[in-house]
Amino acid sequence: MVTMAKRSGIGRHQSCEVLQISLRRIERWESRISATGAMAYDKPGPRQASHALLPFERTAVKEYADREDTVDYSLMVLSIKAAEAGLFYLSASSVRTVLLQEGLLQDRRDIRRQGALQKPNRPEQLTGPNQCWCWDISYLKTDVRRVFWYLYVMLDEWSRKVVAWRVSNTLAMEQAQELIDDAIIAEGLLDVPENQRPVVVNDNGKQMKAKPVQQMFVDLGMHQTFARPSTPDDNPFIEALFSTTKRSPVYPGWFPADEGAVVQGYFVKYFGWYNKDHYHSGISYVTPEQKHTGQADVILKQRKKQLTAARKNRIVYWRSHPQLTDGGL
Repeated sequence: MVTMAKRSGIGRHQSCEVLQISLRRIERWESRISATGAMAYDKPGPRQASHALLPFERTAVKEYADREDTVDYSLMVLSIKAAEAGLFYLSASSVRTVLLQEGLLQDRRDIRRQGALQKPNRPEQLTGPNQCWCWDISYLKTDVRRVFWYLYVMLDEWSRKVVAWRVSNTLAMEQAQELIDDAIIAEGLLDVPENQRPVVVNDNGKQMKAKPVQQMFVDLGMHQTFARPSTPDDNPFIEALFSTTKRSPVYPGWFPADEGAVVQGYFVKYFGWYNKDHYHSGISYVTPEQKHTGQADVILKQRKKQLTAARKNRIVYWRSHPQLTDGGL
């Protein structure tokens, strides 16, 4: 329009005033057309990031995520498991991007998460294992209506490790006492000074409030605290454990009412997996056993080192292959 107006004797500055654009913009357009033959221009900077994923990494992500044994893994667990197997070293967000671009991304678990708030009935800050425990009892359905097994669990809040558990067909304070006793012996706390033993958080059930149970804590020199009535968020960690347990893909949903060995056998296997093989999102995707024994810091530093090294390798690769622009992130 400006060019046609100029041919008709109208100055460019007059045309620009009518069109409400800068004369300098017209000059830039003319310069670009003269240099490239078109007004369009690419965004500044490289066409792809210098640390873009390598082609083999994209292929490895697709193949690993498509395996039958990884179908229940979250994005973070996919990233960690693949790194441990030496397949690729990528962050969970990079794995997500690859799967999204390939049309393979979908919600891998139907679960709603709620944040847990710090409550005044536990230490404000935990720095190691066996500083704060929490425990509760959960009903387990059976093949007989209104007949249940009961799962007692003691959990370390810092490491999320199940330090003791037991299954019973009764709700009784004696079972609670045996759970506490099992936890103390398993963690070797009988030789630990009383002021270094954990605070114990529990609900207000009659097994928790029973005088023999409270007296047992007093005798052990352990401080027992109670969640507020009708406030499940006061004891969130043990509730989250029960949710994880009952949402597990292998959880049967119910157990035989007259076969305690079946129930016992299932939870022996399950809690063995939970403590030693389960990558827990609440502790940066290490296992509770690794966190409890102090291995987590080394593992997390090694993961970061691997991701950094892989990123540097990608930068070197793409800088040495500037003609390749496909397949990067």
